[in-house]
Amino acid sequence: MELQFTTLDVFTSTRMEGNPLAVVSVPAALKDKLPQAAKQKIAREFNLSETVFLHEPAEGDEGNKERHIDIFTIEQEMTFAGHPTIGTAVLCRYHLHPHVDTLVTKAGPIGLVPQDGNRIQAKIPHNVHLHSRTLAHAVGGSDDAYPGLSPVPDIRAAELAAPVFSIVQGMTFVLVQLPTLELLGRVTEAARLDFAKLPAPLLDEGWRDSFVCRYYYVDVDVDAKEKGARGLRTRMVEMGFEDPATGSAASALAAYLTLKEERRGTRFEVTQGVEMGRRSDISVETTTRETDGSVELVDLWLGGTAVVVMKGSVTVDV
Repeated sequence: MELQFTTLDVFTSTRMEGNPLAVVSVPAALKDKLPQAAKQKIAREFNLSETVFLHEPAEGDEGNKERHIDIFTIEQEMTFAGHPTIGTAVLCRYHLHPHVDTLVTKAGPIGLVPQDGNRIQAKIPHNVHLHSRTLAHAVGGSDDAYPGLSPVPDIRAAELAAPVFSIVQGMTFVLVQLPTLELLGRVTEAARLDFAKLPAPLLDEGWRDSFVCRYYYVDVDVDAKEKGARGLRTRMVEMGFEDPATGSAASALAAYLTLKEERRGTRFEVTQGVEMGRRSDISVETTTRETDGSVELVDLWLGGTAVVVMKGSVTVDV
């Protein structure tokens, strides 16, 4: 079986920056012939943080404005992820299917709004949940020797105290706030924290079947053109590697800060990947409403652009 693929660098308009993504097109006639195990092997072959399988419409249904996508890391399928959504949306809207206005993920449909400069805003499905425990509870207190925690005392203390927040069922982040960029630069991917083997459950009952990772952030000044936004510098260092851009984590962080600190709709300008030489620029906008004195998240928009880098075909034995 031979499938066509495109790679893009996402959350950037400069090739060899941003976060690489592979999008494999799956013709309708081959959909039922490409099993889950084969998709996982293809994702491992690309060896990127995520690979998308874009399901093409059946003959006669080309005018359908929806496209279904499956998202895989090198280890598992994901219900939703941000940079695959933006990269696939840019590929569809600006290169393959200009009429498409919705991507359907396992987490739900994502509406697409094109903007100037090949940018996309994606309306992110959300079912947010702040978990009752922190890493300090899960590892039995501030255990300095617990494997996978940062060896830097100030970072480790922030990891242990950080809120744990799910953006959707199956996608959870430990949101680690650090006080300075110098400390952010000392975060390392050398140690991997195995969330599945913590001494006590980290996630609340009913939410435990989830991808979990740490997302580090520092508040920073924004450029003059972005005044009115909250600026953040971030890093996602987990699973033994660093991710240049994590749209789902940026969305989770924006949702958490909106509900717990801003308490109003807010625009966030997130810069990630600087330390590894792959700067990524991520925008997130939130809207809210007040209900009985509490703030409720209404809409969550993830924005960015992408640039095509490679095209080719992948041959699969199934």
